[in-house]
Amino acid sequence: MKKGFYLLFGFLLFWNGMQAQYYRNNDSGFLLRINADYTYPLGDFGKINKNGLGGNLSAKYLINRVIGIGLEAGYHSFKTDIAGNDNVAQDYKCNLIPFVMEATFYIPTWDRTLLPYCGLHFGGYMTRIKINQQSNLYGDPAISKKLNLFSPGVGPDVGLLIELSEYVKLDLKIKGDYILNIKDEYKIDEYTQGNIGFNKIMNLGFSVGLLYTFQ
Repeated sequence: MKKGFYLLFGFLLFWNGMQAQYYRNNDSGFLLRINADYTYPLGDFGKINKNGLGGNLSAKYLINRVIGIGLEAGYHSFKTDIAGNDNVAQDYKCNLIPFVMEATFYIPTWDRTLLPYCGLHFGGYMTRIKINQQSNLYGDPAISKKLNLFSPGVGPDVGLLIELSEYVKLDLKIKGDYILNIKDEYKIDEYTQGNIGFNKIMNLGFSVGLLYTFQ
């Protein structure tokens, strides 16, 4: 009986020590993250736009040791595959501005210097498109349009936090975006409509950033 009691007491002491080693004081609180993104467009959106560059700023609160919720905003600018020809000079620009909520699950590991995570983000995306066309053919009008298209979207995140100091971590992340219900057609004049060439956006993104923990 006494031997069993001592074994149980010893196990509880060991477990308590391991818990103290696993959890740290800076495993809770507010998190602030800033990161740079490389975005690879897919589908019809990828036929028109090439790789995009941008950045995001996010704030998150850890509601417990492994779950965080927060907000993220960003700005991404894409290059385009659309070019003019001998008869038409064309300028096309596309920017994507996300404003989303995110929920993150930090996967428990014994070594807290490396902390993998996965999550989901969802919210609103503003797609801003600027189109300028100037024709050299007689009678063809010039076209100049600025479109602001707001649509809902969702996507997954997977990443890894690498501890640099007690309160600063390097954040490496892969994420996806799926943005739907984008209005494809736009009005050029009273009689003419144009087409942006896609009605949804699919992106695959890679980001590198810094995360700071506030106590």
